[in-house]
Amino acid sequence: MTIKFSDITGGGIPYGNTAGRPANPGVGKLYSNGETARLELYTQASGWQNIVQETPGVSSITGTYSEQTNSGTITISGTNFVSGAYASAVGTNGVEIQAASTTYNSLVQLTATFTNLSNAYEPYGIKVTNPSNLFGLIPNALYVNASPVWQTSSGSLGTFIEQVSVSVSATATDSDSTITYSLANGSSLPSGLSLNSSTGAITGTLPDVSTNTTYNFTINASDGVNTIPRAFSITSTAITPTVEYLVVAGGGGGGVWVGSGGGAGGLLTGTLSITSKSIPITVGLGGSGTRDEGGAGSGPYVSGTKGGDSILGTLTAFGGGVGGSYANALAASQSNGGSGGGAMENTGSQFTANGSTLSGGTGTSGQGYPGGYYIASASPTGSQYVGAGGGGAGSAGAWANVTSSAVYSSTERKGGNGVASSITGSSITYAGGGGGGCNSWNGPVPGTSGLQCSDGGAGGGGAGWTFSQAPSNTSGASIDRYNTATNGTNGLGGGGGGVGWSGPNGKHRAGNGGSGAVIIAYPNTYPALSDIPGTLTYDTPTRAGYRVYRFTAGTGTITF
Repeated sequence: MTIKFSDITGGGIPYGNTAGRPANPGVGKLYSNGETARLELYTQASGWQNIVQETPGVSSITGTYSEQTNSGTITISGTNFVSGAYASAVGTNGVEIQAASTTYNSLVQLTATFTNLSNAYEPYGIKVTNPSNLFGLIPNALYVNASPVWQTSSGSLGTFIEQVSVSVSATATDSDSTITYSLANGSSLPSGLSLNSSTGAITGTLPDVSTNTTYNFTINASDGVNTIPRAFSITSTAITPTVEYLVVAGGGGGGVWVGSGGGAGGLLTGTLSITSKSIPITVGLGGSGTRDEGGAGSGPYVSGTKGGDSILGTLTAFGGGVGGSYANALAASQSNGGSGGGAMENTGSQFTANGSTLSGGTGTSGQGYPGGYYIASASPTGSQYVGAGGGGAGSAGAWANVTSSAVYSSTERKGGNGVASSITGSSITYAGGGGGGCNSWNGPVPGTSGLQCSDGGAGGGGAGWTFSQAPSNTSGASIDRYNTATNGTNGLGGGGGGVGWSGPNGKHRAGNGGSGAVIIAYPNTYPALSDIPGTLTYDTPTRAGYRVYRFTAGTGTITF
């Protein structure tokens, strides 16, 4: 059988432009439209339809793929997209992964959502396939945005003492993006701390807490696409360390004209628990010694003063009492103190106390001892005018006995000893009483040095002294001396020494008391003091395993 071409095409496929289409074609009639470069089919429902689709073209994409969510929605721009087209990603391994969904927006735009892409095969080409199986492709277009990777382990960033400066970091890395850090919703840092959004550093000063406190919070590390949270904590521990302390007040001044020694400053030592971060401190000054500027007890007298109190928080060590002076009775309140000043026959005449005993000043219980007493059982003669030693923090002052022949013995009229302490890391004795003064009618010849009548107590007590007066020199004239006793040692709270008589025209100046000190020591596992005002003078002795602060002058409030 012979088949003619005309039988198949029904006369062949007409050709022309759009205007040349047959006016009344039958359903199913083909027409080659040279104007649109399409092969068209006439349908009853829609008329002439293109039966061969154009090849789609892909020009660009926008959007990102998140490694964190393992998904990404992108917008695809191009040409010749039709309804029913679908997108796919082609990895560097050649595997094509079809989009989970593709939405036709227009001839030039599609929206596609991808899942399960691995960054091992990036960059991905994006392919659009029309229902005609014609497709377009843009290569190396889509990267998987890598998530930040935390380098800092979750959990505690450290434990720190309250009210100290801290600097810790919570950091992450990202292979393809810059990371920013922020606190997750509902999270907060301890007051006083802040988070650096660029570096992840957490810095500032921890707050004051009454008990150990742990702060929990969550930080987000974000690259703008992926946000990875991580939980952390910081613990602030309360300071209630046990603090060793030694508080010694200023020593009292000595007395004049065979005067007695001043009492040492009161001394307190022990341990305490810090319950407040701010503690007031005062270092007591040494009291001034009595002055007799006219000679021979005639005045004018300038009465000595007690030592100043030293304070640590609620603890007060009382200043030492003033030593008694001949012909210048002091009020009992002046001779009493942390340690008492020594007694001297001081009723106005050296003979009125014969056969009697005079008491020295009292010391405060737990802080010091009384001053030595004065006893006269017969009329004083010759060189037997003496003053008693002042009390120390460790023992009473030695008593003065006018019947003794050992007028210059250091065991009589000696100041009371102080108390030894190793709070600074080495043993030091504090708060010794001042030694009593004495008088000598028949002492060394003119021009010789003075005599040390009695020792100050161990711990900074001043010695009692006299310069002797001979009856006359070769021309028969009396010799007067300028008479000064030694001071108590500053920083140790020692009492000033008493001074003897130096002739009818001499001047008598008793020793001043030494200033006190406030010393604290605590384990160096706790931080250094955070604030010491400039009104306080201090140093930091070395003691293994401890922080030591020795305050030797001034007043102010320290802060832990």
